[in-house]
Amino acid sequence: MAKKILSAAVLFLGPCVAPAEAIERIYCASSDPVVDMSLESGFSSKDQEKLVHFRGMAGVKDKATPAGFKRFQINSEMLRQYWIDERDLRFSIQAFAPADAPLYRVTMSMRTNRSSDTAMQFKGRYELKVENLKMGSIVGADTILDHEGAIFCDVKR
Repeated sequence: MAKKILSAAVLFLGPCVAPAEAIERIYCASSDPVVDMSLESGFSSKDQEKLVHFRGMAGVKDKATPAGFKRFQINSEMLRQYWIDERDLRFSIQAFAPADAPLYRVTMSMRTNRSSDTAMQFKGRYELKVENLKMGSIVGADTILDHEGAIFCDVKR
């Protein structure tokens, strides 16, 4: 008897249950005395973990920052790593300036999370490092600026 009641309840209530909505776009922003940044990332509507695009703008306001990073465009080619699951969102980017013969590197990593898998905002921190490359090598570098700040991301469906 219990099986029949459970089966009837599932058949009756099943159509009322809404499917989970996938994240399609995330907008992130940060503004503090050292950095102004905005990012947009798009994810596949079929596979929430598949990144479709990644772009944005950033500006490093510190006086020691090379001209190439005072204001620069962020694109998918700069993305080194990303991670997204129900509660965590992480990105890591790397850019070089000047593009044709790199003398400087900027690395930015962000780690955010949200209070639940249905919350519409991720909150977290970003880490920024600006380095002077040694003799044009991308291996050795002297740190010009090392900074950490808050970042917020909003989910758009």
